[in-house]
Amino acid sequence: MAAPTTAPRVSRLTLLGLMPSVSRWLTAGVAVSVVLTGLLLPAFTLASGAVAGSVPPAARDGMASAAGHRLVVALVVATVVFVLIHLLGPVRETMADVVMRRVDETLTLRVMRAVAAPRGVAHLEDPEVLDAVAQIHGVVTGWTPGSAAYYLTQVWAGRLQAVLSLAIVARFRWWVALVLLGGHVVSFRFRRHHYREVTEVIYGRTGTLRRSLYLRDLAVEPLSAKESRVFGLDRFLVDRYGTTFLDAMRDVWRRRDNGGWTALGVTALLLVLEGGALILIGRSALAGSIGLGSVVVFVQAVVAASNLGQFNEGHLVVEEGAASLSVLRRMEARLPDPGHRLSGDRDAAGLPSRSIRFEDVVFRYPGRDDEVFSGLDLEIEAGRSLAIVGENGAGKTTLVKLLCRLYEPTSGRITIDGIPLHDLDPVSWQGRVAAIFQDFVQYHLSAYDNVAFGALGHASDADSVVVSARRAGAAAIVERLPGGWDTVLSRQFTGGADISGGEWQRIALARALFAVAGGAGLLVLDEPTAALDVRGEAEIYERFLELTRGITTIVISHRFSTVRRADRIVVLEHGRVIEDGTHDELVVAGGRYSTMYELQAARFRG
Repeated sequence: MAAPTTAPRVSRLTLLGLMPSVSRWLTAGVAVSVVLTGLLLPAFTLASGAVAGSVPPAARDGMASAAGHRLVVALVVATVVFVLIHLLGPVRETMADVVMRRVDETLTLRVMRAVAAPRGVAHLEDPEVLDAVAQIHGVVTGWTPGSAAYYLTQVWAGRLQAVLSLAIVARFRWWVALVLLGGHVVSFRFRRHHYREVTEVIYGRTGTLRRSLYLRDLAVEPLSAKESRVFGLDRFLVDRYGTTFLDAMRDVWRRRDNGGWTALGVTALLLVLEGGALILIGRSALAGSIGLGSVVVFVQAVVAASNLGQFNEGHLVVEEGAASLSVLRRMEARLPDPGHRLSGDRDAAGLPSRSIRFEDVVFRYPGRDDEVFSGLDLEIEAGRSLAIVGENGAGKTTLVKLLCRLYEPTSGRITIDGIPLHDLDPVSWQGRVAAIFQDFVQYHLSAYDNVAFGALGHASDADSVVVSARRAGAAAIVERLPGGWDTVLSRQFTGGADISGGEWQRIALARALFAVAGGAGLLVLDEPTAALDVRGEAEIYERFLELTRGITTIVISHRFSTVRRADRIVVLEHGRVIEDGTHDELVVAGGRYSTMYELQAARFRG
């Protein structure tokens, strides 16, 4: 899908329609408070006018009068209305705040479900999808749909107050109210159009803004702090962030400044209209056609009605926050389309039992012209271990991604026991695969979760989790943690603890073993011992290949002390298999494998 480069037009009714789905009772409460807020200010206007109109002439001279009873009643009514206004405000804001949080939570879940629905990962690397996610989360404008829902209550309450105030003005002169309405409509539409243009410029700079935020995170996040401090990048990152952010915002500020004279002219016109209305009210009072109470009421009504012509922060937040709703709807509609959806409905239970075959597979990454594979043929025998070696860029990790159905081949096919992989249900097949990638995830969750995630459906089997950790050499690591299995593996959380890269690798291997224990039939290990020392690597593989005997295992590694233990080894180069055999066979053949092995072995012999 393409992320919009202009701000989508979203009706306030669209946002209103979303709020009941979050909470009907809260939405009803907010609606009632909005109506009451809209009524109370005009009511106070009328009550204050009644107070002024109830002051008898004698009272102005300090003389008591029986008419003072009406004044007391008017004062009581005005006081009650005034108190209600101040009590209702916090109640409405509290309910609107809860609605805001629930709206944002609901939309965050919708984004997560939409992005998680396709079983592949191509869309997660698509800049247009990432731009859309940033727009939905308010990264672009700074406002979320929840913020828009919060301010919408203020906008509608202010709008109702203004309309009722204009109705009060109509009691003075209907044509005055009509003229003011026309001026307010022109003023509001101009201001809204101007700020919509600004929002469209912001949307068009989404990619640049995301890049600037990435630079900001590099400067402040602890994971990148080690290198940024050692290499002295802190000042560079701060300066580059400022430059990138300014590049994105310069056009925004320029567009915001454009039309300044026109805005000034519209404002001046509105002031003339409102000033004229106030002058007419004053002349009528001097002529004796209206009393003091009416003057107070009409003057306040003219001032309150001016809210119709304003486009303030609340309106801006509603416009910008609600715009992301259209982006979300587009993303929810587009991500499940055939371009992102993986086909297949056959059950993958028990597969593979014979072999996996790559048949004339061609693959290029989306948006790239160069091919990673240009006719790859490879057969992987089920129940045995296969090691894949080759120089960087040979396509080793890409092969694993295709096998896991994270990407689909550009052409050619992959078969599992003769069944085309694209005929298998992707969820069912991925449940048969246990893969630990070179850049495996270090979950900042408990040690238990980090292992149990290998087979989430069996996460309650604590004994199997412990056994898998013991087999991977990770049990001793967990035992040393302050909270044992419940320890969060990050010092960024209270009671958490950090572990070394080699220890993380053992935790990841335990996760893979637990996946096998949970029923995975294909084990894929991409540089599984890169962070271990030579002794730790030897210990892992002496145990690992024994523990996974009978499981189809694919190992990718640059360490030949690792790959030589596999039943079979293939060498990839330029997206093709150029050598195939056992370690001894390939060494004797004197080809590319033999050369790479001798180069690595010579360092140890030397």
